[in-house]
Amino acid sequence: MRTGSPLSALGRLRPLALLALSLFSGPILSAQAGPADTLEIQQLARQFSAAFMRGDAAAMAALYTPDGVIFPEQSEWISGREAIERYFTPAPGRRITHHRLTPSRIVVDGQHAYDYGTYEIAGERDGTAWGPVRGKYVVVWRRQGDSWRMQLDIWNSIAKPES
Repeated sequence: MRTGSPLSALGRLRPLALLALSLFSGPILSAQAGPADTLEIQQLARQFSAAFMRGDAAAMAALYTPDGVIFPEQSEWISGREAIERYFTPAPGRRITHHRLTPSRIVVDGQHAYDYGTYEIAGERDGTAWGPVRGKYVVVWRRQGDSWRMQLDIWNSIAKPES
């Protein structure tokens, strides 16, 4: 014969339910970026911007995985470090004078991370300044050995408000 109400039986199950919930939520909680990973990804983003402003396409391409893919605005995707380097090699008379990435969120989950935010870019074309242009980006990072490299990189500009 049972004793107690059905509600008291539920009360006895509460600790077990909380334990199960904490076990199943572990990977979700661990998916948040550790401080070292977040700082490294932010530093690599600054290195990317610095290389862009130097016109150093090789240094930019080295920040991607060997099979990395970029998805430039109004273009087909471009795959592989060599092709990425060619894409970022500045044409004669062109240079980037300002490039800044501002991450809104960085999430690390094991061997992968994602980072999204905004960018600002300006430059010169045959001595004539252009920009700044503002946009948004998403990067999927992959751990390569003891460092992070960009696996997928997509960006597009934000339309200027009409005046």
